[in-house]
Formats: sequence, structure tokens, C-alpha cells
Amino acid sequence: MADDYRRNNYDDYGDNYGSSSRRRREYGSDEEYPVTSRYAPYFNNYGDSSESEDAMEYEEIYSDSHHPRNRTHSDSHRNREESHSRKRRKKKGCFGRFLTALLLVFVLVTGVVFAALYIVLEPVNYAPIDNSDDFLFWGSEECVDELYSSNRVINIMLFGVDEDTSEYGRSDTMLLLSIDKKHKKLKMTSFQRDTFVYVPDPEGDYHTKLTNAFSYGGVPLAINTIEANYGVKIDHYATVNFETFKRIVDVLGGVQLELTDREILYINCQIAQNNQTEYLDAEEGLVTLNGQQALWYARNRGGDIINGVEFYEGTDWDRTERQRKFLTAVIDDVKNANAGELYAIVNEVAPYISTDFTKSELMLLIVNSLRYLSFDIEQCSMPSDGNWGYEENFAGSVIYVYDWETTRSDLNSFIYEK
Repeated sequence: MADDYRRNNYDDYGDNYGSSSRRRREYGSDEEYPVTSRYAPYFNNYGDSSESEDAMEYEEIYSDSHHPRNRTHSDSHRNREESHSRKRRKKKGCFGRFLTALLLVFVLVTGVVFAALYIVLEPVNYAPIDNSDDFLFWGSEECVDELYSSNRVINIMLFGVDEDTSEYGRSDTMLLLSIDKKHKKLKMTSFQRDTFVYVPDPEGDYHTKLTNAFSYGGVPLAINTIEANYGVKIDHYATVNFETFKRIVDVLGGVQLELTDREILYINCQIAQNNQTEYLDAEEGLVTLNGQQALWYARNRGGDIINGVEFYEGTDWDRTERQRKFLTAVIDDVKNANAGELYAIVNEVAPYISTDFTKSELMLLIVNSLRYLSFDIEQCSMPSDGNWGYEENFAGSVIYVYDWETTRSDLNSFIYEK
């Protein structure tokens, strides 16, 4: 009876629970018995052993290897690794988005800064010069055969121009600013304006004072003369009106300099003689000067009678030394200036500057100036000590250079440290 019960209740499950003897008895063999298991719906033809695509998918889903109870240790470890990898990718994705956002902000700010600089530099007078064929006019044996230069040094010739009735004005300041990126130094070289030099004027060369080269031919002839005599390559130039000095100092809130009683007196005498009102009420020592006072300090050479007071002590060497001290003090103040003050300085002085820098070059120079201003500052004056003397000739009282080769070598050693 038990056997009858099993046959009645389990035979419907076919090859899983049915009797193999019954299959042989009813169908002749096991293979001829139709499939009636739980897989039957996934076969196209009962009795056909080939599986359909649906059956293969079903087998894959319900196979023992996918059952949670039958997963091996390596499967679990692999799943944990995949989970951790997804988390790491998520973190990297967040960090990447943060860097992208930061980069976009940087580009935006940089773009705004450059746009502001581009606008504020618009009033600058961009005046390129072409000295490429200047050697054609160098007919004197006193001239150099080649110029000292270096791609790690930028030589910028600064002319302080005092406008007068002449075509080009008069330059009381001729100062070479060398940006030495190799040795991380700013080097200032003053050229004495009364130095007796050879002038390679295309209309006919001659000898005269260095300052006259600027008065007769402006920036091109002045640069040509300095290169021909001193043998150093001038990369760029900038001319600034003396009004520029005053505006820079006033924007910075004044400049501090060590002054003697005599220098203070000179400043006040100039102010009185020129009907100005900004007298300097100070004693000898460290004094804060405004723009007008600083201008008179930089132009003090002695040897004059100012407002009835005789100032016979001092020479042009003293004046160029004061000019370098003044420029050094301004650089020190600019180092500590904030972004607003720097913008105000550029905005104030731009209309008074002429240069052969292009606008993009000038923008790049301003951006890099934050690094250049951290360089050490060194100074010298040309001609070098022990190699000159005062003489009188048709040009008046002049500084006569005894040995130009030594002078050029001294300048080359100072600028390029060779």
C-alpha cells in the first residue's frame, strides 16, 4: 500500500522521483521517457536534449554555484574586493570633481586678473624700436665687436625723462635694471650722464656726453650709444616722466629713506624756489618722504645755489647713488604692497610710460614681478672705479674713461657674473 502511495504521488515528478523500472516498463527505456521535471517549460521539445536560450538563462540563475549557501570563500573575498573598489572609485570621482572645480576657479580668477591688467595697461605708450642694423653705423675702433648677453638675464634700460623744449627731452636718469634669473638677483647699474662717449649716429658719428645722445636722438640713439661703448645687450627699455616717481610714492603712502640735515635742507630749498608747499618737517635720520619730496631727493646732485643757499658739495655720482637708494626703497615697499595697491600703482603710472614691451610681455613681466621682487638687490655705477677722471674739452667738463676694455669687462662681470 505504501508503494502504491509513492507511485500515485511521486511519479508525476518524472526523472527526479519516478521509478526507472516503470519508465522502462511503460516507455521501453529511460531516454524515451518525456521530460516532466521543473525544467520542462524551458525545453522546446519534450524528448529533445538540446536546451533553449531561456533554459540556459534559467540554469545560470538557479545553478548551485550562484546559491548563497554554495559560494566558496574565494567568491566572498572577490565580492568584498569589488565592493571596496567601487568605494575607492567613488572617492576618486569626488576628488576629481573637486580638482576640476578648483581648476575652473583658478582659470576664472586668472582670467579676471589678466583682463584687468589688459585694461589698465591700455594707456601705456607702446613704442618698439629697431636696432637690428645698428652695427652698420659703428665705425669707431672704440666700439665693441659683439655684445654680452644671456637668455637667463633680462636687461631693461630705464630713462627718467625731464621734458623740455627739445624734441626728445632730457634724461637725467640712465639706469640699467638687470633681472638675473640664474643667480636670483636684481642688479642696478647707473651710467654717468657726463661720460665722454662715442655716439654712432646714423647721420654722422661723433663724441659727446652720454646725456646728449638721448637729447639728439631719443631712446634709439641712447641705447645704441650705451651698447656700442659698454658692450652690453639692451633687451628692452622704458621711459618714465618724473611725474611717475611722484605718483608711485604717493600711492604707496610715502617712502622711507635715510637723510642728512643737508639733504633735508636741499629738498626744502627746491620746494621754496619752485613755489611748492609740501615742506619736509623732519630731522636727520630715517624720514618718510611724499612723492614731491622724494623727487627732489633723487635729483639732488649738489653744486647748485638753490633759493639763495649754496650746495657745492656733491657730484653726479652722489645723485646716481641717491637714485639707486630711492629705487631700492620703492622696490622694498612694493614687496609689501597688497593687490589693491599694486593695481593702483599700475593704473597711475601707465599713462606716463613708454616702452618697447608688447602688452602681453608687460603683463607677463608684472605677473612674474612678485617672484623677481624677492631677489637680492645689487648696485654699481659705470664707469668703474679707478678707470676714469675729470677732463675739460669741447663738450665741457666730462668724465673721461681711461680703458674701455676694462670698463666693459667690469660691467660684464657684474651683470653676468662671468
